[in-house]
Amino acid sequence: MEAILSRKPIFLMLVALLVLATIGLLVVAPALAPLPVVGSAGLWWVCQQKLRHLTFGLFALGVTVDLVTEVPYEGHWQSPLYLPGKLLFTVPGLTLPLMDVAVVGLLCLMVYRRAYGIKIDPEPSPLPRPMVVGLIVLLLTIIWLQVWGISINGGVARVAKFQWHQMVSLAVMVMLFNAAVRGPEDFHTLGRIIIVGCCTKAFLGAFFILTIARPRGLYHEYATTHSDTLLYVTGLACVIWSWTENPIRKHFWRMVWVCAVIFMGMHYNDRRLAYASFQICLVTGYIVTPWSGVKRKLTRIALLLLPIFPLYITAGWQNPTGVFAPVGTIKSMLVGENLAKGQMDYRDMENLNVIATWEKRPFLGTGWGHPFDEVMKLPDISHAFADYLYHPHNSVLGMLAFGGVVGFSGLWAWIPIAVFLTVRAYHRAHEPIARAGGLVALSVFVAYTQQCFGDMGTISWMGTLLAAMAVACASKLAVVTKAWPTAQSPRTGVSESENSHNPVGNLV
Repeated sequence: MEAILSRKPIFLMLVALLVLATIGLLVVAPALAPLPVVGSAGLWWVCQQKLRHLTFGLFALGVTVDLVTEVPYEGHWQSPLYLPGKLLFTVPGLTLPLMDVAVVGLLCLMVYRRAYGIKIDPEPSPLPRPMVVGLIVLLLTIIWLQVWGISINGGVARVAKFQWHQMVSLAVMVMLFNAAVRGPEDFHTLGRIIIVGCCTKAFLGAFFILTIARPRGLYHEYATTHSDTLLYVTGLACVIWSWTENPIRKHFWRMVWVCAVIFMGMHYNDRRLAYASFQICLVTGYIVTPWSGVKRKLTRIALLLLPIFPLYITAGWQNPTGVFAPVGTIKSMLVGENLAKGQMDYRDMENLNVIATWEKRPFLGTGWGHPFDEVMKLPDISHAFADYLYHPHNSVLGMLAFGGVVGFSGLWAWIPIAVFLTVRAYHRAHEPIARAGGLVALSVFVAYTQQCFGDMGTISWMGTLLAAMAVACASKLAVVTKAWPTAQSPRTGVSESENSHNPVGNLV
């Protein structure tokens, strides 16, 4: 910005445009006359800030405000964070939401600063080459499915955009987050942002259920949104892995109170997938981590309780209430909500339809812009979701139906690459904050895949934000630890030697 303003002709031209715009608005819409001046001042202020601060602020907004695209509080209440969420994720009259505009704008600011040699931001380390390849394959696959589905097979272009939009946004966000995150030294700040977002959503959800929904007798399938499952699981991972990697009293009590708040939010949000994802994240972390003192103690406790678990399940299977309420959650996932009544669940019917669609074109799929086939007629939910036949709840099966094996492999390749780099980096990291950050990133990937399998994860803004940030953090950790060395591999806060005592570490 200084480079532009320092050129007198350009500066005078910009001032003239500002004056003309202000005068024009005074004549046409006097109430909007201050906008050019306020907007110019805001743009000038933004251009003076570090990219890291701007990006972290955008990330904090994204994980805290209401996800209005997912109808928070089932439309019964607009929280104080509804308007910021509407501005961020849906702007009337604009093709792209403000989130996309902000991400692209910050990337353009980064390119401009590097082109003019402005040293406000440090030089970002490059992404590991496998991760770059995975993201490029993702984008190329999206383009191929657009051509295959729309240009060749005559799909609906309007719907296709919403099928791939968040996946493209994920790749672009990784570029921005990679430029903003310095390395493990930023993990603590990112963890705080996530925990604040979790606590905010948890208290707002509890407020809605206890003071609005229940007193009015309103039916509520969820409190905030389905996608907040990902946020809650990530918040739990932040405090739990921080404690296991550095088991001090301060981290223990922080884990206790944060978990209490997040579990309250999970309880009122009432999503079974949240508990399943959390448990799988714990199992994954248990497998990956070395045999520390904490792991040994937890294993002993688990072995003592193991004989009681089958008795607990048996006792609560027929009456899963009260202390046996968790058994009800397990039963609903295994048996289904309606199977006991002789009816098939909507999700099961939908999955069978999507599988039938995939079976017709197993290798190339239908491409974007096509609905899945209703081999088994579904209840019509178009009044709530007009394009429900284009967006199956199981995004994994959806990618197989729309992309076939070829398309699914291209759309999904970045996830195993990210997991591979994360586990390698974790076993080469030395400082607790770096190791905990690696486990949190791994937990995000696990939760994201669960969300994709259970509830439209590929079109979720929350999943996109958290997965993109996790990819950037895992990539930074891989570069710093030389788990995948690049031309610029700094050596800060890590050990180059591998954990030879861990068999999983030796394998990767």
